[in-house]
Amino acid sequence: MLRPWLAGALLALASLPMHATEPAYSGPWDPAAEAAAEAAVVRLGAARTLAIQPEVLEIRGLESQIGGASGGIVATVQEVRQAMQALGAQESNLEVKVDLPADVLFDFDKADLRPDAAQALGRLATVIRGYPSGQVRIEGHTDSKGNDAYNQRLSERRAEAVKRWLGEQEGIAVDRLVTHGAGESRPVADNDTEAGRQKNRRVEVVIQKAH
Repeated sequence: MLRPWLAGALLALASLPMHATEPAYSGPWDPAAEAAAEAAVVRLGAARTLAIQPEVLEIRGLESQIGGASGGIVATVQEVRQAMQALGAQESNLEVKVDLPADVLFDFDKADLRPDAAQALGRLATVIRGYPSGQVRIEGHTDSKGNDAYNQRLSERRAEAVKRWLGEQEGIAVDRLVTHGAGESRPVADNDTEAGRQKNRRVEVVIQKAH
């Protein structure tokens, strides 16, 4: 069985000369990539296959549009995995979920991103690049302090701020990014304690692995 990073790399390379018949690419380590990668071994030859090294591998969006990539560096598999680990991402067969504490991104009761939020958002952008054909849902959440209408609007503004940053600073296609504000309606902890309220103040990002 091929290693996941090699399967993704071979699928990307195998797609170079193809246009209309190229396979969909939903993620560099997607199990569906393996069959195409096996065929790519035959096409590329053993010498070229073994020459690929993970530490220098870059999967790029090409004119042929691998899996809908819009161009530029997508991400290496290693970078994506490291970013997911740093963010504490949760992964299923269909999606990757990242919870970003609002206190890491925003000052209290504000919707303007702090300068030191760039590190977390940069890692998030790396994960998004690992799944170039999937939609990304950005959801803002608040604690229960303040009235419902105010919290709803704050959660929407925070989700929009993250979307705007990803588009302007990281070049993520904004038509992939869908925002939603849940206000205080979906707590994950007790709002009667400060520790609980802190957990409830968050931005959830759900990255679909494919359309």
